[in-house]
Amino acid sequence: MQKLMEEIFQVVLKKKDSLANTNTKYTNAYKTKDGDVVVFLSFSNKYMRAYVATGKGKDVQSAIEEAISVYRKNKAVNFKPVSVKLDVVTMLLPVKKDQSRININKDEVFYRRGEDGLALSEDFSAAFLPEEVEAYRMIKNRHIQKDRVFDAFEKHFLLPEQKITKNFIGNDFMDLFKFRTDSHYIDKDGYLPLHRGHRTYEDLSKEDLWKAIELTKDNYYKQVVNSKGKYIYSYMPQEVTQADDYNILRHAGTTYSMLETYELMPDENLMKAIERAIKYLLTKVKDIEINGHKAQVVVEKNKCKLGGNGLSIVTLAKYTQLTGNKEYVPLMQDMATWMGQLQDETGKFAVHKQVFSTGEDSGFVSHYYPGEAILSLVRLYQVDKNEKWLDLAENEANYLINIRDKEADLDSIAHDHWLLYALNDLYRERPKDMYMKHAFFISEAIVKAQRLDKKEYNSEWIGSFEQPGTPRSTPAACRSEGLCAAYRMAMDHGHKKEADQYKKTIIETIKFQLQMQLKPESVMYYTNKKLCLGAFHAGLKNYELRNDYTQHNISSLIAFYNILNNY
Repeated sequence: MQKLMEEIFQVVLKKKDSLANTNTKYTNAYKTKDGDVVVFLSFSNKYMRAYVATGKGKDVQSAIEEAISVYRKNKAVNFKPVSVKLDVVTMLLPVKKDQSRININKDEVFYRRGEDGLALSEDFSAAFLPEEVEAYRMIKNRHIQKDRVFDAFEKHFLLPEQKITKNFIGNDFMDLFKFRTDSHYIDKDGYLPLHRGHRTYEDLSKEDLWKAIELTKDNYYKQVVNSKGKYIYSYMPQEVTQADDYNILRHAGTTYSMLETYELMPDENLMKAIERAIKYLLTKVKDIEINGHKAQVVVEKNKCKLGGNGLSIVTLAKYTQLTGNKEYVPLMQDMATWMGQLQDETGKFAVHKQVFSTGEDSGFVSHYYPGEAILSLVRLYQVDKNEKWLDLAENEANYLINIRDKEADLDSIAHDHWLLYALNDLYRERPKDMYMKHAFFISEAIVKAQRLDKKEYNSEWIGSFEQPGTPRSTPAACRSEGLCAAYRMAMDHGHKKEADQYKKTIIETIKFQLQMQLKPESVMYYTNKKLCLGAFHAGLKNYELRNDYTQHNISSLIAFYNILNNY
């Protein structure tokens, strides 16, 4: 297929007039009643949804030639494609098990997301690829969205086809079919076979990681921060909609990930986005008095959170380290003072979320805030060298290990990535065996929970972890982040056996994660490509782009890139 795709690309770029005969055989291609093979060619530029041309013929090559002819006849004069995708139809089924005729406004449609395309007739005169069904949101709550389907007509050159258009708009009853395809993609970087619209990874190299991080840096991270420093918190690319909700912890965490990206790949425009985000974060900081001590807290919706102060310190400490600018050191110290005053006689942070206006404890307890807080205190110590921050960090670490997690086993211990970050940093300043032992205990639990059996699980699931539902990108990314910290701890202190096991798990995890990064082949049918490129969506079949999804995935990729570069 590679040779055929290279031929197609040359013709589309007008470097050749016609396809050379590549003698490509396609044994599993579906054939219509007339004995025709059906193909789709998608033509994409950097800005707009892809054009799609359908072709039919007695073999794959003749079908492709027809699709190219349709494209050339109908494309806009100034349209300049940068990539091409070939889909060869392999299966056609009625939309219902026993019939194709449905009431399109009332009947439920069951389909496999990302696998099933929609054909409005058996002859494929109007048909839409599986990725288009998702990108245009053609099916919602198991019902066909006629307006969304019609939105795709222009890109299929169907608007002049009056009979097809009138039948679709004017009829409630119609024949509807599902179909599946094999997909192949090519651009200037080369050829890729695709699975459900995305590339897969047999192996993982430093170059793979670098390119993935760079894609995010050059696109999503520069687009997602607005002029006021606020993130597009959650974006649905299929609906081109943003959520009204916000979360200042995730704001701080994403800014930290961007700082890590800048550290690896210095970029002036990225730093401008980072500094806008930091300025927005500072608008949420308020003065507070606690136990007679003046302090400062990050406040959102009249709540101040242990994790909010923690992640803000982690972010500001990283900024201080990278720039040498110490203007935020007093602020970090005031934030840490508030955190320290929350500790009780057991050493734990007794309050995780407080009502700012009244000082009342909300009663909310987070499993992850303590790890964020410990990490922040160690990172602040690394900036100002005040030992009291390490004392506070040790108080909480001792409580977590000796009291909270005392009875935990490999099946019940939380896969706490922030605590693994924290224990790695804390051990380097206060090397106590129990910190390493607990980090290895959590890491062993993570390793144990990974899905690796190719006979038991779908190939897309390999590298994910035992959890309910379809696997998601961010829970996996958090685990690979944590294991990267544990790997460094193990390697730096003579525990190569453990480090080798963690590395194997990290590799499989990141290969799983990368399936959900939006790369050029994944955004062909989206409108806002620059925002989407490089972002990680929620799960294998959930396309929400929330800022922390990309935060954790990119942080894990950077951590592992640094491991491959330094060990």
